[in-house]
Amino acid sequence: MVMSRIKEVMHILSKHELGGVLCEYGFAWCVPFFKRFTKAMPEDVPAKLCLALEELGGAYIKLGQMLSLRPDLIPKEFCQEFAKLLDQVPPQSAEEITAAIEHEFKKSVTVLFKNIDPRPLGSASIAQVHKARLPNGKAVAVKVQRPHIAEQFKEDIALMNLIAQKLQKHITDIKPVLIVQEFERYTRRELNFFTEGENIEAMQKGAPRSVVIPKMFWSHTTERVLTMEYLDGTKVSDLKLPQRHLAQMLIDAFLEQIFKAGVFHADLHAGNILLMPNNKLGLLDFGIVGKIDDRTKRLGFELYQSILQGKSIAITEVLLDYGVPSKNTDAVEFASQVNQLFESWQQGEKRVTHLMHQLFMLCTEHQIALPYDTVLLGKAMITVEATAKRLDPEFNFVKQSQKKLQELLREKKQPRKIIDSFLMQSTKFARDLSVLPGKALAAIDGLQKGKVSINLKDNQFRHLGEDINRSSNRLSYALVCAALILASATMLKTGPQISGYGIISTVSLGVAALFLLMLLGSIARESHDLHG
Repeated sequence: MVMSRIKEVMHILSKHELGGVLCEYGFAWCVPFFKRFTKAMPEDVPAKLCLALEELGGAYIKLGQMLSLRPDLIPKEFCQEFAKLLDQVPPQSAEEITAAIEHEFKKSVTVLFKNIDPRPLGSASIAQVHKARLPNGKAVAVKVQRPHIAEQFKEDIALMNLIAQKLQKHITDIKPVLIVQEFERYTRRELNFFTEGENIEAMQKGAPRSVVIPKMFWSHTTERVLTMEYLDGTKVSDLKLPQRHLAQMLIDAFLEQIFKAGVFHADLHAGNILLMPNNKLGLLDFGIVGKIDDRTKRLGFELYQSILQGKSIAITEVLLDYGVPSKNTDAVEFASQVNQLFESWQQGEKRVTHLMHQLFMLCTEHQIALPYDTVLLGKAMITVEATAKRLDPEFNFVKQSQKKLQELLREKKQPRKIIDSFLMQSTKFARDLSVLPGKALAAIDGLQKGKVSINLKDNQFRHLGEDINRSSNRLSYALVCAALILASATMLKTGPQISGYGIISTVSLGVAALFLLMLLGSIARESHDLHG
């Protein structure tokens, strides 16, 4: 079985003019004899490989789709081609779907559902979706995994792993084994519908008012069958154009998902969006959902603002501030390429989403690790902008998104949120202070045991005593100031209050300000003495 599948895979790859590649990497024995002597490479390997994956179907289409989001694993020209892969296959019969549901629940389908429409709403390689009704009459959408699909994917992944190990001996710039391991993890999540159900509920919690997320029915959900509320609307792809209002609604909702909720739908193409009767947007298909933390939100805000300011140096600083460069990162070369990319963008169509995604990919090329799901965020932005442009060909993402981003920024700067942020930072500062004595004692212990050697010359420590005395005074001011600020934040609502703020807290903050002025005065006097 495995050998026949290997030959089938190799035959299809060879059919798409990739026989020379196969022979070069040790698979000549699988290539038809008369094609084994072909040394020429096709002009466009990424496009040929994309066609081959599409013909192989199933796990191979999913592999391509996953890799389209991973420029850290494959060259970007392959990512761009694989993004074109469509996952559409002929539907299975209603009898096969019914049997799959009954096998999963160990109950008759007539007990679980009042009825199931035999015509599928959609059909893909892993599952297909049918409209149904629960016994109480509630309309639902039932997503059913194709019979034996998990086993088929397991066999194909085993084959991919075998091929990857062979390729690993011949390829150095790409890591085939790592790619297959990553794909196996990716597939395991997609084949488990509990994960998609959790994605749906995560999106419900932070959904904007203009968006409808279907309700989950866990009583009718298993690892291979997912039941959610049926959304009765019109697919955006079927609407008459232009739809300027809907384009603006979509962008506003997407920006709220990212910068407010931190959970976003990463595949908002026209087929996954419905116009609901109440003039709201209904979202479908939650297989690809991104989650970002506050740090990544700040990265998005600051990067967007730097782009609008038109300064490539500001863009570079933001990326290096939030990213973690490796020992192989050349910061000067990276800054130069950011500048080139920005200048090229300014002369072109000026699509911010494309520039942001290209910047994320540039970071990957220079081995600068960005927060998790950043690349997925870039892909999601490109997809949602393309959908908005489809709804309204005149849609200007920069102009239309600025208003919403300014609104979200104002929300972030509300007094209550400033206080919450201040409390969080104060707690972190206090935690860092608490470990400082331990680290200092460890350093002293190291000095006493001779583990640390320090070489000093006379001119290096002539004024050491005076400098230590001055520094210790400043450290005392800083510690007292920090303690008072922390106390002020902690007692914000404690005791008598004026205008909603505690008197004790206000006094503590005032004394902290006094100590801060003394500290700044000391620094200013020293600077004057040095330059006087």
